[in-house]
Amino acid sequence: MVGAGDELQPHKARARPCELCVPGVPARRAGKETFMRLWSLWFFAIVPTLSFGVAPPRFELLGQFSNMTYSQDHQSGQDVYLWRELNELYGYMDYSLGGALGDYTTARLENVRFDPAKKRFSFQAKNPLYDERGNVIRNLFVFDGVISSNAIEGTLKCLPAITNEPCANEERVLWKKVKRANTEMRRIGNRQDWETLVTELLKVHGARW
Repeated sequence: MVGAGDELQPHKARARPCELCVPGVPARRAGKETFMRLWSLWFFAIVPTLSFGVAPPRFELLGQFSNMTYSQDHQSGQDVYLWRELNELYGYMDYSLGGALGDYTTARLENVRFDPAKKRFSFQAKNPLYDERGNVIRNLFVFDGVISSNAIEGTLKCLPAITNEPCANEERVLWKKVKRANTEMRRIGNRQDWETLVTELLKVHGARW
């Protein structure tokens, strides 16, 4: 009890111990050091999982370019399918030499060269023909020309794969871009998926040497 003559003493709050303080270090400094330790822990644990690098190059479909013609029972010409990754082009072609509808050959584009500044574009593709006995003649399609957003134009000739002597069927070709959405092709977003697609197509219609 407090007597009438007793003086009231100001109440002093009991200091709470600093749970995160370091012994021998002032509380304010200890709090700052604790904050820095926690920040460092977050930085080295979380930040490495974030991506600060440049996004991987986009593997994009340029489109289907075609001069294929159809009749009631037959088809003739070529379809060229192209993708681009940076300054590299990848693709394959379906071609028919006047066979029945659905009778075409698929060939991967090889030795592809592309000059984005000059729009020059060239490639080779397997073009097997058959002699009278049914033996395969290993020919190549050899294309050289230019490419734009809506068309590919140039010279298409054949070249025997063994002798490297030019064939006599050189022709001027114009493959126009087909304005038709192909959902399956547009889903291909990387080189690995593209390789899988081409491998499957070659199993069914691929040129066999």
